[in-house]
Amino acid sequence: MNKILTAVLLLAFAPGVYAQQKAAPKKQPALKKAPAAAVSTAAPAAQAQPAPDPAPEVLEKLKAWDDRLETLQADFTQEVNFKEAGLKQNIEGTLRYAKPNLLRIEHVKPARQVVVTDKADIWIYKPEDKQAVRTSWDAWRRTQDQNFSGILDFGNYSALTARNRTAVSGGKDGRPWKITFTPRSGAAYSLTLTLDPADYFPAEAELTVDSTVITTRLLAPVKNGPLDKEIFKFSPPKGVEVLKFKD
Repeated sequence: MNKILTAVLLLAFAPGVYAQQKAAPKKQPALKKAPAAAVSTAAPAAQAQPAPDPAPEVLEKLKAWDDRLETLQADFTQEVNFKEAGLKQNIEGTLRYAKPNLLRIEHVKPARQVVVTDKADIWIYKPEDKQAVRTSWDAWRRTQDQNFSGILDFGNYSALTARNRTAVSGGKDGRPWKITFTPRSGAAYSLTLTLDPADYFPAEAELTVDSTVITTRLLAPVKNGPLDKEIFKFSPPKGVEVLKFKD
C-alpha cells in the first residue's frame, strides 16, 4: 500500500487595530523597518536516489561462473524435510561433473546408490538391492528431479534464469548473495541458491515444493580440476538385475 504524506501549512494572519481619536493624533516617530528576510539562492537538496537493483549484475556473474566451469568435484549433504508428516531424511554423498552433460552422483548415507548420466540416458544402481535401472534422462527427471534439485543445473543456469522469475537479496558486508527462482507459470515451487560472495559459486540450494523443503549443500568443491572421464561410464556388475524403462 502506498504511503501518503500530507503536508500541513500553517498560515498566520495579523489583524489590523483601529483606534478612533477625537483629537488630532500626535505625530509618531517613524518606525524602523524590520530587515527583510534573507532569501536563499541555494539550489534545493537533490532527492536521494534509490539504490540500483543488484539482480542483473548478480545473475550475470552467476552465468559467467557457469560459463567458466569445466569440471566440478564436491561432497554434498542433503536434508529432505517433509514438514506435513514431521519427518526428515539426511543424505550424504559425492558428485562429479564434466561439461557439458556428464554427471556422477554417489550416495554414501543412508544407503549406497550410484547415479550416472550424460543427460540422454541415466543409470541408477543400488548395490544392496543388486539392481540397476536404465531409462532416459527426461523420463527420470520428470519424476525424480526434486530429489537432486540444486545439483543438476551445472552448465545450464542461463536456462534456469530464463524460465523463472528471480529475486536477489543479501550481499552486504561480505554476506552471500541469495537468488530465489519462482516459476513464471505452472507448478508452484521456489528454489533459492546461496552464492559464495567471492566467486558466485552456488554452494547451497533450497527447494520448496508444497510442504517439502530440500536443502543441498556442496562441500570442499574442486573447480576445473583434472577429472577422469572413465568414471562417467557405467556397466552393471555381474549378477545385477537390469531394469529398463521407456518414456
